[in-house]
Amino acid sequence: MSRSDRRKLKILQAKMAEYIDNGAQLGWLIDPFNKDVYIYRPGKSIRHLENPATIQGDPVLTGFTFQLSEIW
Repeated sequence: MSRSDRRKLKILQAKMAEYIDNGAQLGWLIDPFNKDVYIYRPGKSIRHLENPATIQGDPVLTGFTFQLSEIW
């Protein structure tokens, strides 16, 4: 999410859902301004994390951990 997208969260969430509907296996919508992460996976509810230190890519990206300190 870029600075210009801050007011467009609902639009970005709809895009992420569309990506999942079209075959993406994992999506991370990262809001660096509020320190929120929304995790999208097919067939699962959207998971919302507030200020996580890391996010995991399993099982799509087995063993991958993203350190959010790089963003916030």
